[in-house]
Amino acid sequence: MESVLKRYFGFTEFRRYQKEVIEKIIEKRDCLVVMATGSGKSLCYQVPPLVTGKTAVVVSPLISLMQDQVMSLKQRGIKAEFLGSAQTDSTVQPKAETGQFQLLFITPEKAMIIPTSFWSKLLNSGICLFAVDEAHCISEWGHDFRVEYKQLDKLRNCLPDVPFVSLTATATEKVRVDIINSLKMKDPYIAIGSFDRKNLYYGVKQINRGQLFMEELVQEISKFVASGGSTIVYCTTIKDVEQIFKELQEVGIKAGAYHGQMGSKAREESHRLFIRDELRVMVATVAFGMGIDKPDIRHVIHYGCPKSIESYYQESGRCGRDGIASVCWLYYARGDFAKADFYCGEAQTEKQRKAIMESLMAAQRYCSLTTCRRKFLLNHFGEIFPADKCGNCDNCLVSKRERDMSRESFLLMACIKSCGGHWGLNLPVDVLRGSRAKKIVDAQFDKLPLHGLGKDYSSNWWKDLAYQLISHGYLVEIVKDIYRTVSVSQKGEQYLCSARPDDQPPLVLPLTDAMIDDNENQSTLSKIGESKSLAASEQEEFSEAEAKFYHMLLEERMKLARVTGTAPYAICGDQTLKIIALTRPSTKARLANIDGVNQHLVTAHGNHLLQTISNLSQKLNLSLDGEVAVQIGPTRNLGSVANNQRKLIPTRNQRKLSPAKYEAWKMWQEDGLSIQKIANYPGRAAPIKEQTVLEYLLEAAQEGFEIDWARFCDEGGLTIENFSAIQAAISKVGSTDKLKPIKNELPEEISYAQIKAFMAMQSLGISLEMISSGHWNMCKADELPSKASEPCSTDTSYHLEGPHEVDVSHINGKPECCAATGIEGPEVLEIQDDDDEHFSSKRQKVYSPDGSSTSLEATESFLIDWLKKYDEGAALSDILKHFSGSNPESVIDLLTSLEGEFMIFKKNNLYRLL
Repeated sequence: MESVLKRYFGFTEFRRYQKEVIEKIIEKRDCLVVMATGSGKSLCYQVPPLVTGKTAVVVSPLISLMQDQVMSLKQRGIKAEFLGSAQTDSTVQPKAETGQFQLLFITPEKAMIIPTSFWSKLLNSGICLFAVDEAHCISEWGHDFRVEYKQLDKLRNCLPDVPFVSLTATATEKVRVDIINSLKMKDPYIAIGSFDRKNLYYGVKQINRGQLFMEELVQEISKFVASGGSTIVYCTTIKDVEQIFKELQEVGIKAGAYHGQMGSKAREESHRLFIRDELRVMVATVAFGMGIDKPDIRHVIHYGCPKSIESYYQESGRCGRDGIASVCWLYYARGDFAKADFYCGEAQTEKQRKAIMESLMAAQRYCSLTTCRRKFLLNHFGEIFPADKCGNCDNCLVSKRERDMSRESFLLMACIKSCGGHWGLNLPVDVLRGSRAKKIVDAQFDKLPLHGLGKDYSSNWWKDLAYQLISHGYLVEIVKDIYRTVSVSQKGEQYLCSARPDDQPPLVLPLTDAMIDDNENQSTLSKIGESKSLAASEQEEFSEAEAKFYHMLLEERMKLARVTGTAPYAICGDQTLKIIALTRPSTKARLANIDGVNQHLVTAHGNHLLQTISNLSQKLNLSLDGEVAVQIGPTRNLGSVANNQRKLIPTRNQRKLSPAKYEAWKMWQEDGLSIQKIANYPGRAAPIKEQTVLEYLLEAAQEGFEIDWARFCDEGGLTIENFSAIQAAISKVGSTDKLKPIKNELPEEISYAQIKAFMAMQSLGISLEMISSGHWNMCKADELPSKASEPCSTDTSYHLEGPHEVDVSHINGKPECCAATGIEGPEVLEIQDDDDEHFSSKRQKVYSPDGSSTSLEATESFLIDWLKKYDEGAALSDILKHFSGSNPESVIDLLTSLEGEFMIFKKNNLYRLL
């Protein structure tokens, strides 16, 4: 599995849940996979056919998405095709049923009308899985229900013993249960990942539709285009699509349109130009999705309130799928909330109508929110966000004005209760404002003592207050017979009982835009705009020359994509291109060693890329094989760990810290503030928990930030006794993702935070003994492992990430383990990589230390045969020891060459066969 991952996708490690799901699929077990967009769901069905040699069939709802995926897979050297109404090649279906494709994508409509004989022939040829992508479309409780999806369970009779795999990025618990039942899944393996997209900034702004705002929107999009990356503007109506598209064209912005009234050819051309970066902006209706497999979309704009949180999360999730910082803005008008009847008109059953109403209510609450937007989104999907602020949304970055709303809240809750709690918001608000409408007079609500007491505030003001009370749990909004009703919750009842008409307990709430006067409102909005710009401008730390180099590489990638007739991102992703810009490799081996570079890229475009890198480096006076200090194992003096840690090259698994987490790390590590002072820092809008600060620091450590561990343990109360107790409890409980069983085995004084800290430090290879002794344990010369599969007791093997240079001239005459770790010598070694044309001859050059020949020569065939014995791989020190008759430089040259040709790869500093 790891070999397939490196060969075709360029990575040496699976992300969380991927490997487990793939193993279950190969074992022919049904699986339900719920993972955020950009977290790698597609690998779960892409890897099994490459491992088993059988076909994977993938149902996808969008032709554009299938075309994108097929294009990207072909660029990786994978045999893939699609079947649907847009397929013009009549040979695809007969080729598919004879097993000529590793992956076959098919629309649900096509899957249901294709003859049974197709499935019978494919079964004989070999099928390893039947995947249903965007599986939320199956559920009537989902946000994008499709009748054709509901019929897919009928194919189970045609495909006995074939595992069914359902995948989606947006599914609540109710939807997940519906998916399992609808597909008749048998004891499915369920993998639910985190929904948190840390690289995305979320912002919401209330607008007044009209030409003035349209001009502001065009200006915003112009800024996005200038900053690079692609932009999608989602609209709720075709009219909006056409208006915004026209406005963008008039100012010279290259944009495309995509909606249901366009012809299929026009939509396809618009889609093709967008994914190939010929157009930088796409304006599309949400009904037609734009579910594209394009990872470098930097900005997603929603023009209008979405009809559900699920659809909003799905559509905004198209942003920043490559992990680079990106921005999501939602612009809504109050009129958007009155579209319930329009959306319910699409429903065919009472169940669907209720689901639509509840979904629209949740979307409205998101728009009106004054607290953390990320926390709200995650809670909607059942995920608990530990902090009150994420530090990367408009509400967290801009302090909201607060006010004691006790009197107004009392009036509104009392009025809702007096009206019986059987109405929506409009009626009790009208009563407070003194209306004498017929339904109010008929119900004698005009006789209530509360009638007219709220006439000083507008109707929108009262509604905004109501939504603050709903979000804080004082009011409850539900659907009864597709009508929305608002009632006082138990928490609200308790508040009313503790209050009197002339005296209420304090109730401080944040003010929304509609609750602030125009001048203050303008000030707040300008601050939000500033925070958005800060989030959007977050970039990798390039020097000026490196930044120019990166942008030139982008241009070269575009030229290459045009020549090959594909999308730029399908050749090489932005994140990988940034690493190339930082390291500027000079050989295929160094290029292949970069995370995200696969075999097809090196084979098809390697020579061109290396020549381009060489020319651009010379032009900008940048050296090739950019020097990146490499740390070999942990440093000896723990007190200087922070100062000696190198700056890590960004990898696929790294992600930037949010501003709040980075600020906490900086205050603790660099400014020397205690955890307690950081938690209660006067500049905060509100104090945070000390446990939250501890978690921020641990996350910073996991992202490669420097940490003074001795001080961390001292402030966190992590003593040797606590460490020992936690270790014993974990050993007793066994492997588990839950902390409670571990906590139950421990004394009361050991907290959950300390357990989390222990587990995080263990994952980073840090023990309390190392800290207390002030040294990292090192491997001694007389403690060499007897086998390649038995490395030293601590991490003493080479720790070489990315392209590297190591001078091994000092290794001869020393024990290999000492040479590898740098004991009694330099800690950073340098390997000299020769040019590719010298590799073949150097493979046969072997020397013993005294110059005589030896039987343990490191030839290509000997080395490959020897590595076959070690499934888990072998460390460089063990390889050098085994082939001790060869000059170490020639062994390293041989390893580097084999890496460049994708015959071996390196994972966790161990060399393994592909």
